Amino acid sequence: MKSTHWYSIILSLFICLIGCKKMDSTYKQYIVPGGLPYTGKVTNAKAYAGKNRIKIAWPKSKDPNVVKAKIFWNNYADSLEVNTQSELDTISVTIDNLPEKSYTFNIITYDGKGIPSIPVELLSGSYGEKYQEQLLNRPVNSLIIDVDGKITIDWGNADISSGAVFSELKYVNTAGNPTTKRFSVKEPKSLLTDLKSGTRFEYRTEFRPDTLYSIDSFFTNYAESHELTISKASWKVIDFSSEHDNGSNAVKNFIDGTDGTRWHSRADGRGYPHFATIDMGVERTITQFGVWRTTFENGGDSRAPNKIQFFTSTDNATWVDQGIFDFNRLINGEQTILLPLKPRARYFKFVAVSGPENNMVIGEISAYGL
Repeated sequence: MKSTHWYSIILSLFICLIGCKKMDSTYKQYIVPGGLPYTGKVTNAKAYAGKNRIKIAWPKSKDPNVVKAKIFWNNYADSLEVNTQSELDTISVTIDNLPEKSYTFNIITYDGKGIPSIPVELLSGSYGEKYQEQLLNRPVNSLIIDVDGKITIDWGNADISSGAVFSELKYVNTAGNPTTKRFSVKEPKSLLTDLKSGTRFEYRTEFRPDTLYSIDSFFTNYAESHELTISKASWKVIDFSSEHDNGSNAVKNFIDGTDGTRWHSRADGRGYPHFATIDMGVERTITQFGVWRTTFENGGDSRAPNKIQFFTSTDNATWVDQGIFDFNRLINGEQTILLPLKPRARYFKFVAVSGPENNMVIGEISAYGL
């Protein structure tokens, strides 16, 4: 009998020990070693930077005794009380009117008796005019329009370290409607397919101070797009005065995309003027031409013309004289020829009016427009 009695006592103590251990583990997070109770602290809190404001959010506490929280900043000189008795899964509060600087926040929760939790520290920043003033618009290196009206935008480097995230374009589309599009700054090139012919677009860069945790975006001022480079992929030389041969001296070299090749007129043929007529494949508004002397062979050939002329046409029958212009045959690089009338044309005729010799050597030509 005694042994049975002691066996029952030991079994009861064992069961109690297991049960009590489970209860201890449930409430362990709310008990300070030594027996002092405390309220469940905030977990997984995050701060979201904004424009003279900061948003702070955290999952609702699993401690049923939590009734409120206080957020302290400026070394506890400023604070904000938050009611945490919400049916929502997330507690969220935005602190407005914060001067632009870095902040350290301390979040403390309280139960109904006013017993606090352990403080939780959170770092963030408020952004304003100083941040805005340093933002730079992402540059556009080039704009190339093809025969179908599709524009390839070749972007320069974006200031990702300051939080650049998107390039935003504002324009009128082919249907005549105002349109806005955004392209990630991670794209080195973007394609714009619906810009209304004869118009430009405006562009700006969107910044977020913290690309993961920001509630506000900052923008640069809009910049207007420059002239489009008219793609030469569909260009054809449909008429010309002469070429020295159809290889390294051919007229086709005049539109091959580099000044490292040359068009050389016949050395034993008639003298000036020399001309080439180009079909661009589609009608465009031409605002300017770019002309290069050649760097073929000797790095710069002075046998280029010193006077050049342009004609434009929509039908290759009726031609409009766009003027005679000076050309410096002694320097390398692109020389820009502006067309004040900004003609609509599918065809243009380049004419070398005069030069130092009867024959002519020239490198490259490009056209720009809308």
